[in-house]
Amino acid sequence: KLGGAELDSKLGLKNPLHRKKLILAMQAKIDPKRPDPAGNLDCAWVVRWLDDIGLPQYKETFLECRIDGRLLNLMTVDDLSYLRVSSLLHHYSIRRGIQILRQNNFDSEFLKRRATCTEDDRDMMAWTNHRVMEWLRQVDLAEYAPNLRGSGVHGALLVLEPRFNSELLASLLSIPPSKSLLRRHLNLHFSDLVGKEVMT
Repeated sequence: KLGGAELDSKLGLKNPLHRKKLILAMQAKIDPKRPDPAGNLDCAWVVRWLDDIGLPQYKETFLECRIDGRLLNLMTVDDLSYLRVSSLLHHYSIRRGIQILRQNNFDSEFLKRRATCTEDDRDMMAWTNHRVMEWLRQVDLAEYAPNLRGSGVHGALLVLEPRFNSELLASLLSIPPSKSLLRRHLNLHFSDLVGKEVMT
């Protein structure tokens, strides 16, 4: 068995996340009978997932570090710092995105990217950033929807993160405080949307 420093020396590893990825892969090989649904998600899937949660600006660093499903599942605050994720909101976004992945057993197809008329579309926690932007268009806030790109806002963040509210959403959408009627309109629709999700 090689320790972390020995592993780095033998294989020339300089990136701590590459070492962590290798150790997780070896552990999965040693115990192949242990369920490992996160192991089915490769680096390319995780990069697409960053689009889904509204954080495409981190694609390059995640790609450089070869972040896959296993690494994502065991992501720490230190790992996020190494990946240059400094925004607290983006930390919450990634945390809630991982939480909903775990709840869905790392099913690669559960996220909802488009509005549909099916029962499934009511599961707001599966909404991607793009689906949240579609909802804004549905409630007559289309001109502000593009402001959500790169914000980290997705369905699981809206529902699961207690620090997230309509005031924060209004700020992210760049709706000025002077537009009180517009902010009230957003608050009513946001409360209706999240309230329904919490009650179901």
